[in-house]
Amino acid sequence: MGNTRDKNFNIPAKLGQNRGKVKASSFLQSYKKDAIKCMYYCKPVMQEALLWYSTWWGPFILLILCYISNIIFLFFEYLSQDNKSLAMSKACSMVSTMWSSYISFWHGQTFTGLENIPKTGGAVIVWYHGPMPVDYFGLIAEVFKRDGRIINTVVDKCLLRVPGLGRVRKYLRCGAFSKVECAGLLGDGELVGLAPGGSREALFDDSYSVCWRQRVGFAKIAAFTQSPIIPVFTENIRLSYCTMLSAGAVWRTIFEVTRLPIVPIYGGFPVQVTTHIGSPIMAREGETLMQLQERVKMAMTDLIRTHQRPDVDIKTGLGQRLGKIMLGVENNK
Repeated sequence: MGNTRDKNFNIPAKLGQNRGKVKASSFLQSYKKDAIKCMYYCKPVMQEALLWYSTWWGPFILLILCYISNIIFLFFEYLSQDNKSLAMSKACSMVSTMWSSYISFWHGQTFTGLENIPKTGGAVIVWYHGPMPVDYFGLIAEVFKRDGRIINTVVDKCLLRVPGLGRVRKYLRCGAFSKVECAGLLGDGELVGLAPGGSREALFDDSYSVCWRQRVGFAKIAAFTQSPIIPVFTENIRLSYCTMLSAGAVWRTIFEVTRLPIVPIYGGFPVQVTTHIGSPIMAREGETLMQLQERVKMAMTDLIRTHQRPDVDIKTGLGQRLGKIMLGVENNK
């Protein structure tokens, strides 16, 4: 009797223990499901963080090349006591060869429609702004090698504050030119290059949507000087260098408040880039500036739709480049 009574008293305790085990098991299962969900949603962030950690130094290669260019200009400037124009022409030639060699070797840059950029006379070159303008550096070098012409480039004012690049800005003609200055350059038969999307397009347009908003300055100077507008887009430019998509709202807010391009950039991936140069576009009689801007924007969009495959990622781009390299090696045998 005594043993039976003890056993009956232990039944509630055992039931309490079982209930505790069931609650702990359900909690662990719920925690496991939440952890799996968290890992599923965090996987892209973790992958991007790993890519940034592995390739954060990539964009600095371009900055190093800019400083090397500045040293070359300083060196030739020092030696140019007798004939400065000839010396600086040789310096520009050396710098363009350096940039062209690097971009051709690392990114295999090629050009289509280069004949659309005139060898004489003024023209407005409107280019799509990738995260890093490595493709535009290649275009400047290619035009100089072909014609001996320097493209006058309109840049953001914040880039004028970068120390130690004064000679690069001077001899490669980079500046925050006003519309009047641009019109004067075009009137003198010079080439003017600009990216209407600017920093906003470079940093936040991850879908090649052409972020020009209501900017019509390039249309105004082209219509005023009757100069052709030439759209330029580089295939895979957003695969060679990338901006951090994680916490994009934070980076966008910082940019909109400060107007400083404080967004992590990574990459330098040796994907194949091809610069496509569209047909010249002339202003029509009676056409408004906004209508002209829309026509140029449509031409840029057509270049993107024709040449940029939306399903290509970094891995695929690297595979395509490797395939072309191996094909070239086989052809040379």
